[in-house]
Amino acid sequence: MVSVEQLHSFIFHDPEWRAWAKIVSNLTPEDDVKFGCDHGIQHWLNVSRIAADFARQAGGSDHDVALADLAGLLHDCGMICGEKNHAQNGANIVRPYLLARLGDAGNKMLSESDIELVCHAIAQHSDYTEINNLVDAALVFADKVDLGHHRTISINNDIQLSASQIEYIDYAVTNDAVIINYATTPDFNAYCFLTDWPKAYEVPLRIAVWLQKDCQFFVNNQRIILPK
Repeated sequence: MVSVEQLHSFIFHDPEWRAWAKIVSNLTPEDDVKFGCDHGIQHWLNVSRIAADFARQAGGSDHDVALADLAGLLHDCGMICGEKNHAQNGANIVRPYLLARLGDAGNKMLSESDIELVCHAIAQHSDYTEINNLVDAALVFADKVDLGHHRTISINNDIQLSASQIEYIDYAVTNDAVIINYATTPDFNAYCFLTDWPKAYEVPLRIAVWLQKDCQFFVNNQRIILPK
């Protein structure tokens, strides 16, 4: 069975993947980049790491962890076509790419069903409309955690960073709950943040329901009662 490290190294050193990451890293808010955030290589690496860790904490197999990591590395490549429909565009780009390099036409590190799992996770990661498996759940969770740390907000058409107020985001998956804790500066307004970006709580809540667990959301270790 292919390992996390083998798959990660193969993609990380692939020239085409690096070319996609460079294009997306150089996009600006004027190019319709979501929230003005860097959606390039560092975001892709962060998401792959968090997705793999989440899948492991949630009880996934080594294979689940490897596919979650792979989905994280590839999830925003559709941004080379623009932000609109980037999730589905990404899946359309990734499918032939993986088949050629890692599937039957390549070195056969992945089965066709593996590739379809990764592509499905990528296709639904933006709107998380169809979480069917742990790879889907891990990718959505990881993407929103990293964006929650680095995103920006738009006020009166001016891009304003909120990342400086969010110092880090802790999370854990226990037997009973999905737990997420935002560590912030004292001036952080949790109500405004969650009103402006409800995905911050909607995603862990949706995933907790899928895992049949409670969702516990904290800001500076103080629990926030989430709307249902």
